[in-house]
Amino acid sequence: MSKILSSFIKNERAIKNFLRRFLRNSHDVEDVAQETFLKAYAAEMRQNIEHPRAFLFRVARNTAFKKLAKKVDKITDYIESYDVLDVESSDRDPEETVSYQQQLEIFTEAIATLPTQTRHSFILCKVKGMTQKEISEHMGIAVSTVEKHIANGLLRCGDYMDKRGCDVASLASISRKKQRKVPSKVNDTYKQGDKS
Repeated sequence: MSKILSSFIKNERAIKNFLRRFLRNSHDVEDVAQETFLKAYAAEMRQNIEHPRAFLFRVARNTAFKKLAKKVDKITDYIESYDVLDVESSDRDPEETVSYQQQLEIFTEAIATLPTQTRHSFILCKVKGMTQKEISEHMGIAVSTVEKHIANGLLRCGDYMDKRGCDVASLASISRKKQRKVPSKVNDTYKQGDKS
């Protein structure tokens, strides 16, 4: 029996509990646990894994971070591509407009709850589109610190939105317009952070 398979069977419950720290949705936990096994097993086919338990947890953490990043990217893509000036247009479905405003409000609240440097790093990366190196230079901190702030922001925003029942996947299905505008609410959250 493969070391990864054996370790996964022994640690499946612990891995899922670990994933619940990052993901609140039970379906996401199950999906990421399965994906963790598949990735780790594929890696074992290519190389010898000396510490399979530690390897499984590292793969689980990285996979959870990627899932959270995708959720936040869907939100920011939606916000950036939505025609902000046309939100109240008569040709928009009123339910779509209300849904957009609610999702934006939850996202803005999530960002506002972040610690100052995490909020700055997160907004500069996810909303303003700056690279980690650019953020590092802009804020005068190490690139590794920027990475930690962004990962922390992803976790906290994802958790905040999950707790409020935000269905990030539904945002992607709402009609989009390819415009690069940032709603004033998100920019205001960033500017408030500049004062702190």
